[in-house]
Amino acid sequence: MVTNEREWNLLSSPIYNMSMCSLENFHTCFLSWLGNNYKHEFLEILTGVHYIDKVEIKVETQVNYGKNNILDMLITVKTGDDTEYIVIENKLKSFPTEEQLSRYQECFVGKNTRFILLSLAPKLVLPKPWNYLDYSDLAEKMKDKFSYKNDYDKYLIEDYINVVTQLVKAFPKTSLQKYDFYEENKLDEIGLKDIYVKWRTSEFASYIKQKLNRNDIYIGHSFHNKKGTIDVVKTLEISQISIGIQIENNQYRYFMNIPNVSADTREKIASELFYNGYWFNDTQDTKRNTLYKEFCGYNPDFIYRYFQMDKHFGKELQEISYEEIAKQINKDVLRLNENIVPILKIIQNINLQETNQLLEEVDIEPLEL
Repeated sequence: MVTNEREWNLLSSPIYNMSMCSLENFHTCFLSWLGNNYKHEFLEILTGVHYIDKVEIKVETQVNYGKNNILDMLITVKTGDDTEYIVIENKLKSFPTEEQLSRYQECFVGKNTRFILLSLAPKLVLPKPWNYLDYSDLAEKMKDKFSYKNDYDKYLIEDYINVVTQLVKAFPKTSLQKYDFYEENKLDEIGLKDIYVKWRTSEFASYIKQKLNRNDIYIGHSFHNKKGTIDVVKTLEISQISIGIQIENNQYRYFMNIPNVSADTREKIASELFYNGYWFNDTQDTKRNTLYKEFCGYNPDFIYRYFQMDKHFGKELQEISYEEIAKQINKDVLRLNENIVPILKIIQNINLQETNQLLEEVDIEPLEL
């Protein structure tokens, strides 16, 4: 059996190559196999508790529990009339939301339950009573733990430990707080770039939130099309309109979300703000798209213009610091607040003009501006 790290690599591992068909689900299923075949050792790895031989242990995956909840792994431990549950949420390639974790907790109210988040990303701030388990800790605890039933099991488990150890080594656990998480690196080759971008996007959003420290601004983040997106949003008092900044890859966007109007009216409002210097300024010319003439956007209500961050800051994207971007955001938020009164007036006037045009079409007296 090859255990020498100099002779062993991920691409030569059957465990790793099988895992690539569905990386996250594979790890859940492998750990389920491990738990069902080496129950006491597996439970001790997860909980630090040595369970007596007489307990009944059941390991299940993809368990439908409660309403619209699918648990990655559920372990049921019965000792006489007492039952303990161990809920494991495996997030190898993604992040959980607090809403998701809270929803799982609600299913076990009044029950003796341990909650474990297994993750490759650095330790997250978790709501109680969730506990964090790093894949590196998992691999370390698995070493020299098992009384193997046969050589085949020993080979599989040792290969799995090697795979996890190499994945952990390839995954950076610290950052220099620069916007460098789109750089090509080894994570692209081993299928873990997504979780790295998600983690760094989350880290950057938290940094912005701390630096701005404003109650009137919502700061959120999301991930789609292999890109992290950060939203800095101010909700206006009229018609559920929001205005703000969105950062995605190299684009720094000034946007508005204007529901319940036509695309023409939405662009008319945005153009007034742009040409009066209230918002959208210092952006590059945009290519005409299917929705707007001078703006970018997507359905149903989103309209924006952007500048490229590398050109704006005069350096390569990966050299731009969190601090530089946060200062730009703070400057724009202050400018937005200074211009909020004329911005609201423009929105109200254009909406009123549009309403009066409709009234005129049906021969009704127009409203006063």
